[in-house]
Amino acid sequence: MKHLLTLVFALSFFACQSVKKNPSEASEPELPNTDLYEPLESEASSEDENYQAAIDFINSYIESKDQVEILEFVRNSPLATDRLKSELENIVILAWEENPKIGLLADPLFDAQDYPPNGFELHEFNSPTGYVIVKGIDWEDFKVAMQLVKEDGHILVDGCGIVNMPKNKRVER
Repeated sequence: MKHLLTLVFALSFFACQSVKKNPSEASEPELPNTDLYEPLESEASSEDENYQAAIDFINSYIESKDQVEILEFVRNSPLATDRLKSELENIVILAWEENPKIGLLADPLFDAQDYPPNGFELHEFNSPTGYVIVKGIDWEDFKVAMQLVKEDGHILVDGCGIVNMPKNKRVER
């Protein structure tokens, strides 16, 4: 039994070592390895279909916000990549470790504390790169940057707000 407890402690220690030190000091996320993803543009899909995943993802998050917490929403979203799910979990866990009373000071998907309650619509879409900027429907100055990728024929959200988004691609506030 003593050896089992030692093993569990050692595994827990090393697992914690892989978590980033500070979300604000986290290294710049790498751009997705495009060799793993199909190009967003194809003859079979229109540009509308390509960016719609971003709008559907962020608007369904708003609709579920009062009932479901952020990690549960993203884990269960068929529109989120595993990479987005994993990085968001790292951000949330680290925030609670650093400040157990408060946790996150802002919503990482919105990159803000507030958000437009009536949802988002398309502001800008760069089809070759998959970068999308959505804006609030009734709050046009509120924008969120997102990254779409194509995996196994499906368009998925791989970056949103601060999660998996390089600083130079995020919306300035």
